[in-house]
Amino acid sequence: MTDDQLRAFWTPKRVKEALRNPAKAPAKRPALDRTATRSSPPPGLTASAPTRGFDANTARSEANAAAGMSVSQEVPPGAGNNIVGKLIYYSPATGKLTHCSAASIATANKNTIWTAGHCVHPGDGSGQAGWSQYVMYYPGYSRGDGPLGEWKAARLLAPTAWTQDGDAQEADVAAVVLNPRLDGNLEDVVGYALGYLFTENRTDYGGAAVMGYPGEGYQRSDLDGERLMYCAGDTTDAFPINPFDDRIKFDCDMGRGVSGGPFVWGPQNDPRIVGAASHVALDDADQRISDDLFSSEHGSHAAALINTANGA
Repeated sequence: MTDDQLRAFWTPKRVKEALRNPAKAPAKRPALDRTATRSSPPPGLTASAPTRGFDANTARSEANAAAGMSVSQEVPPGAGNNIVGKLIYYSPATGKLTHCSAASIATANKNTIWTAGHCVHPGDGSGQAGWSQYVMYYPGYSRGDGPLGEWKAARLLAPTAWTQDGDAQEADVAAVVLNPRLDGNLEDVVGYALGYLFTENRTDYGGAAVMGYPGEGYQRSDLDGERLMYCAGDTTDAFPINPFDDRIKFDCDMGRGVSGGPFVWGPQNDPRIVGAASHVALDDADQRISDDLFSSEHGSHAAALINTANGA
């Protein structure tokens, strides 16, 4: 699809529709039999890179967060807010225009964002037919304004464990490689990109933050998807008694729309992505039962994915 075709599709009316329709988290699926499919991770499938161009003096919230805060608040103004943005797209699975959250991530091409797998594919085994269409990104989106304009997707990348199996424990992750613009690459225009730390069997990160654009929340009625919000605190192992489930849990009330938003941890001058908002805890009636917000484990699947993006 050409940039002109994409631009023609996204009329102002369609953009508004997508921006007010936050993506729904993955549907509940039967638990995978980990004992039969997983032993030790393949060798060499970890990945890390430092944040590039980050100025801690102008962007505080993306860095280390000292106090726990499960009730989300708006990210304070600052140039660093442009690291996170809104991803809008058409979902063939639902027939709807919708949006997720995403973040600039350091890659060789300087044009990649990190998000959740369910923002680019429903994870239902539908193959090529399931991929999101007309995908565009607005870094720094706030209250109807995309201060750095629109960026068009060139490639959507997600693990086969997500697209075929819907594995939310280990593989609800995605990378979107964007087309460069006449004024430069995404990283050049934004000014920086978050680093990352993807490693097996690690879930506990003290002093972390999660950011995104929630259109709803747990016991909240004031979230509209128009503001960049964040929670701060420590991440934990979602199910410490299960050695085959290393999802990352954050106490945070953000809901639909935060999907794909980065879990960020690290020193204030080097904040790195360690997870991405994936799903929440629901009862049998699909009602949220707590403020738990989960990320898939960012281990071998995430490492392989960022390595692929680095080669794109």
